[in-house]
Amino acid sequence: MKLLREPLIHFVALGAVLFLVYAAASDVFSPDASRRIEIAASEIELLAATWQRRWQRPPTEQELRGLVEARVREEVLYREALKVGLDANDVVVRRRMVQKMELLSQDLALLADPTDRQLQSFFQERREEYRIPPRLSFSHVYFNMDERGPAGEEDARRVLAEIVAETPPPRRAPERGDRFMLEHEYVQRSPDEVRREFGERFATALFELESGWHGPIVSGFGLHLVYVGERVESRIPEYAAIRDQLVRDYNRVRSERAKEVLYEGLSERYEVEIDEEAVRRAALDRL
Repeated sequence: MKLLREPLIHFVALGAVLFLVYAAASDVFSPDASRRIEIAASEIELLAATWQRRWQRPPTEQELRGLVEARVREEVLYREALKVGLDANDVVVRRRMVQKMELLSQDLALLADPTDRQLQSFFQERREEYRIPPRLSFSHVYFNMDERGPAGEEDARRVLAEIVAETPPPRRAPERGDRFMLEHEYVQRSPDEVRREFGERFATALFELESGWHGPIVSGFGLHLVYVGERVESRIPEYAAIRDQLVRDYNRVRSERAKEVLYEGLSERYEVEIDEEAVRRAALDRL
């Protein structure tokens, strides 16, 4: 019984179902059925519902008949286009048909919602992917090295000594440095957010610092004295807090696996021959 609960068994079973569905669908246009077009009640109801969603009212009988006639026209032209091979060697048509086959596999894969047991197992296998990064608040004093030249670092160290000598030291002191094009104070920023504004070197150094004043620290702008304030350490969230996200991620993975299972089952029907020498030549031509 435990084997039946394994996800791999579910995907293999899904692949078998998809393969059977495709095999059945491939005979739709048999000689006996190729000239018969049936617009069933379910399709008429769908046409009416689609109209109502768009126009916010039900269609009149005349409008509905027009929709049905348009659907018949579409089916006639589609079948005749297939007969004369208009779908052959058309990149757009090929890609659209591939997309529809993949959507078929995805729709079948997502028929049932994942259980909490499946989601918790999925979460345990990928805990680090859901880790919330650390955050901290900081202010800084900027020193423009292009303007100050070699004296810039000495100026920064002197100002730092003056700041830490005060009782108590201020939490921000932008006026003791140079004008800065961005902000002087940042609240609860992640490493990525700091990296985008100040660069990798500055962000790495910043998140290694303890609370209080430090510096000078180098960024792409110049030198900075930094006051590190409130810090929130990195953590992995509770399952309940991210359950909705886990459902989305689980279904995304399940859909991708379903596409692969479908392809693997269908590809076994084909004998594939690739001119490997041509591949090697083409690759060499592009070196």
